[in-house]
Amino acid sequence: MTITRHFVDIGGRQVHYRRVGSGPPVILLHPSPQSGAFSVPMALRLAKHFTAICMDTPGYGLSDPLPPETVYPTHPDHGLDPYVEPLRRFMDALGLETAAIYGNATGAELAHIFAYAHPERTAVCMIDSAGDRSDAENDELIDGYFPDVTPRRDGGHLLTHWDMVRSLSLFAPWQKSDGAHRLDIDMPSPAAIHEKMLDYLRAGPDYPRAYRPAFYTAKNRLIRRLTVPATLTRWEGKPNLPEVDALIAKGLPENITILHAGPTMDARLAASEQYLIERYLPGAKAAPPAPEQIDRAAPRLQKMFIDVSDKDVPGGQLLAHVCLAGHGTPILGLHDPAGSSRRLTAFLNGYVGKRPVIALDLPNSGESDKLLVPAEITIEAYAQHVAAALDALQIPAVDAIGRYSGGQVAMELARLRPGAVKHIVHAGIMLFNDAERAELLANYTPSIAPRWDGGHLVTAWAALRDMSLFWPWYNRTRSGVMRRDPAIDAVSLDARVQDLLKIGDTYRNAYAASFTYPMAERLKACDVPTLAVEFAGTGAHARLAFAKAAAPQIRTADLPEDARAWPALFGELFAS
Repeated sequence: MTITRHFVDIGGRQVHYRRVGSGPPVILLHPSPQSGAFSVPMALRLAKHFTAICMDTPGYGLSDPLPPETVYPTHPDHGLDPYVEPLRRFMDALGLETAAIYGNATGAELAHIFAYAHPERTAVCMIDSAGDRSDAENDELIDGYFPDVTPRRDGGHLLTHWDMVRSLSLFAPWQKSDGAHRLDIDMPSPAAIHEKMLDYLRAGPDYPRAYRPAFYTAKNRLIRRLTVPATLTRWEGKPNLPEVDALIAKGLPENITILHAGPTMDARLAASEQYLIERYLPGAKAAPPAPEQIDRAAPRLQKMFIDVSDKDVPGGQLLAHVCLAGHGTPILGLHDPAGSSRRLTAFLNGYVGKRPVIALDLPNSGESDKLLVPAEITIEAYAQHVAAALDALQIPAVDAIGRYSGGQVAMELARLRPGAVKHIVHAGIMLFNDAERAELLANYTPSIAPRWDGGHLVTAWAALRDMSLFWPWYNRTRSGVMRRDPAIDAVSLDARVQDLLKIGDTYRNAYAASFTYPMAERLKACDVPTLAVEFAGTGAHARLAFAKAAAPQIRTADLPEDARAWPALFGELFAS
């Protein structure tokens, strides 16, 4: 079965979730600071009988954080209370009167806190990876557990993340380094550590927000308050199994069933699956279809997943930032080779609420599905997927704003579908002679494949930093200096590096597709009104003149430093 991804609006904030199967709903809650991706193996097991819903807790994965005015309790018993109401509203938005709630680690703690607060909404509360510890024991346990990962100028926070995730397979707790705390388990592959670390990066410096209080709600006296049918999994493979036994030894009410599972992960999941089939499935009501992902009348950018599938592209989902409020021809935003739709915000903000706006994560980029094998990545393939996304949204024509290769995709879309693109703003021209192209192909994209030591993170950070300092970035001489203020503040650079790490080594194919695209030929043949823009002082600025020489019909202009001036500049083109 295929897992699909969705958003749902709860009071102006979006919650992201994965969904698979049909039948009675089971909501799967993940450990912190991970996301619903953790719950996918269990979801696939349940999908034969149930609708499995893997929710991203607010502030984790792709879910918006809790509102900034949220008051976080200081009493250790109540640290997860702020997450109870969003879970209830999530169920309301999905049309779920009741559901089975299955949680792991932080998810297990939230599950029992929610079930206590809302027994009328909880058909079954399933607690996996729970224990019993005193507050004093937790104070000692988490000493040093949550290092500061605020983005740093040198990118060192990336290695802090890597060390945390890697050490989770070495020690318990991870920050200890003595033999008494050593784990006797296999080390995950660098690729697996990398994927897990991406969820840490998504959560950012606030990653302890739900993570820390979950340690303090692992208490027998809180769990035993449950009045609904509940389970506690005693999994023999759990590294700190004595904590589970301590919880059981203190006594649990009869409504809590102990599920004894063998040491394998399959045994762990099978125990809960079998309980649900026997005790929940009979007589439970099926979940309704997934609701609308966005508020179509809201004058703000919202996230949604677009299902794309036609004869030209493989089926899958593309993430989009959209605002469908407004009038006139929609604005389509297309990003650069190593970016995502997040990089287009400055270009699109001036149109939000005035004209419909759609910014896509291209296949394999950002949060979109990896729909293309690396060898299939071409500008033409990107354009076909964009066309399929516009079909899904029932949008026949757009004005396109593309950054670097995004402008090439817009041109290819216009060539693929005459009339579908009314105007093109090309922010950054990828136009090179044969010698430049060969040099770029040889040097521009060093490998960032995950390494056991995390060294690929240093490469990614350093390369993206120098892309704002030199052209090309590896020409670190006076001749390569870009004569403008560099965009190398730690926060914005961190966001760009995250995008690069999500596409991974496939970014090399994305750049190669752009470098080898027959730009001069396509630009000369383009009959769509086009404006090519670039900041003065960048390495790409000189290519505006080359583009004008290749295609006299296009317009060129310097891009103002103040983004508030961009809509007026672009508006002259769009009005033509």
